[in-house]
Amino acid sequence: MSELRSGIYYDLSNEDYHKDEAVGSTTIKSISVSPANLYFNPFKGSKSAQIGTAIHAALLEPELFEREFLLKPDISTRASKEYKALASGCDPEKILIGNEVDTINRMIESSGLNDDFADYMAANGRSEVSMFATCPITGMRLKCRFDRLSDIHPYPLDVKSCRDATQRGFSQAFGQYHYHVQAAFYLYVLKLVTGRELNQFCFFAIENTAPFKNCMYYIGEDSLELGRKIMFEAMNKLVECMAGDTPQTEGMVLPSSEINVPGYLFEEEFDEEVYL
Repeated sequence: MSELRSGIYYDLSNEDYHKDEAVGSTTIKSISVSPANLYFNPFKGSKSAQIGTAIHAALLEPELFEREFLLKPDISTRASKEYKALASGCDPEKILIGNEVDTINRMIESSGLNDDFADYMAANGRSEVSMFATCPITGMRLKCRFDRLSDIHPYPLDVKSCRDATQRGFSQAFGQYHYHVQAAFYLYVLKLVTGRELNQFCFFAIENTAPFKNCMYYIGEDSLELGRKIMFEAMNKLVECMAGDTPQTEGMVLPSSEINVPGYLFEEEFDEEVYL
């Protein structure tokens, strides 16, 4: 596939988007941890990722979900002859079986109960919007793919399938997966492509296990500013790695330091140890 020009693409397939070698937010998030994390820890997918892909399609592109995904609640295992027969003729990632079907249906039902999410989706806008731009600071080609861009609301929406949609639970995932860096990166590419400078980003967090709670989360100003800082540092680090000025193994060897038992152990009282 030839290199895509800078601009907005509304009908670009997910496959063609990922084929383009422009730098995306996943790369930036990975190298923000360390070069070693980027070059030696490739993402290999998981069952939860498959559920995430399915719920994205179901919520953001329901016609595509109905057309491309096969729901087989009567098949309980991928070791069965029925599943293998189906998988031989279509993409296994687009086949949902057994409890997975119930999970997706329950997640769809749960999302429909959230008025803020429903209002956002009901407003004019487009789903799966791809953008490509060249960074004027680093010269790198950048790309991002918005889950949903509203024509009315002054912020993009990103759907996140998660284990815990409570504020405490999702904030932990927020930090672990560097969603603040993703938000900053997406808004940066949006500005480069359209000239629009937005300072808000929304995450719709929805649990992939019962009771399938969900919540609309709007990133705080301080978190977004931190995301911008880390994003630019990460892009510069990537340029250094590509030029050979920084080794890809950086971050593999951690600095020597003192270690102690967890703090809570110091707070516990122990009886004198008895040897039998």
